[in-house]
Amino acid sequence: MSIRLLRAAYKPVSFLAVLILATLACNIPREEVGSALTVQAIYVTITAQASAAPTRARSTDEGTSTQNQTTTPANTITPTPPENRTGNGSNLVIPRCTTSITIDANDDDWVSQSGVLGVSLNQNTYGASEWTGSSDLSGHARLCWNENRLYFFVGVTDDIHVQEQRGDTSWKGDEVEILFDADLRGDFYKAVWDGDDYQVSLNPGNFDDLASAAYRYHPTTGTPRGIEMAASGAETGGNYKLEAAMLLSADLGINLSAGQTFGLCVALSDNDHPGEARQDSMVSHCTRLKVSDPTTWITVTLE
Repeated sequence: MSIRLLRAAYKPVSFLAVLILATLACNIPREEVGSALTVQAIYVTITAQASAAPTRARSTDEGTSTQNQTTTPANTITPTPPENRTGNGSNLVIPRCTTSITIDANDDDWVSQSGVLGVSLNQNTYGASEWTGSSDLSGHARLCWNENRLYFFVGVTDDIHVQEQRGDTSWKGDEVEILFDADLRGDFYKAVWDGDDYQVSLNPGNFDDLASAAYRYHPTTGTPRGIEMAASGAETGGNYKLEAAMLLSADLGINLSAGQTFGLCVALSDNDHPGEARQDSMVSHCTRLKVSDPTTWITVTLE
């Protein structure tokens, strides 16, 4: 066969090969490629979110710390959140109450409790320049649970008691704050609180013409349901005691049972300036507390 005839025979074959390759390329399932890229992008996003250090802080208008925090970046994806948050203070196991508790700001009922959890409130988390130490503001909390209620007894050391506020400005006076994350695993990495995160003020009043009262700051503002509380002040000085029972099924729809885990912080807010509505400092057992950032709260487990 001549060279001219070979070239003529080669051209149709080459064209046919190109046509076959083009057809195969068009038949590659684009959805699978796109899905793979989408999955890869999602995991990159998850990794970035899990590794990022939460830096959100409550504004001083909300009565919270403006300090920043850092965390060690994660090297790998954690598809299932771990049971416990770490680095925010000691995680706790809250025991069942072994005897009945009368809410009267008297600790007699707590003396008879077996294995009650005690927590020191002495870590300054806001107002470092105003806080002069444990005699300025500190406290000790005791906790137990039973029948869908969390029970608290808080003894507060304060050099001067100032509380002239009610409702949504209670934080501008002396108060106890309770922070509760009802869905610890569901929003483990969220540095901004949402509808299952609960912030309530236990305002002791002034032990004269301003009675003690509870107020809910978050997730909605208003009078919380299912909270019973009482407070009493010292005869001299600013020390006070506060006792409360929180029925979480009333406001959050939470039915407590053994083995459940939640996020929690107990904090004290302080005002040392009579006649002024302001927050001078805050202390807690949560060492890196940022009130609107649940990743800075500790993990508690119900015994």
